[in-house]
Amino acid sequence: MARTNNIWILVIYKDKEKKDYFKTINCDTLNEIAYLLNRKVYDVSNVFHKITKPNGIFNYISIYKTY
Repeated sequence: MARTNNIWILVIYKDKEKKDYFKTINCDTLNEIAYLLNRKVYDVSNVFHKITKPNGIFNYISIYKTY
């Protein structure tokens, strides 16, 4: 199966309820998101895949992947 070019979208909010929008950032990889958030890539991946509950900075962001 060939690898596709996906875009990861990081949406940042000012509040935990995610109603007060701040900024949207497009990234090519989860590594870029991890770098921007100063977190390890497996922490970002686990939150994205809902393996762990969001905590800390992850309460203020949403991560989406385009297909």
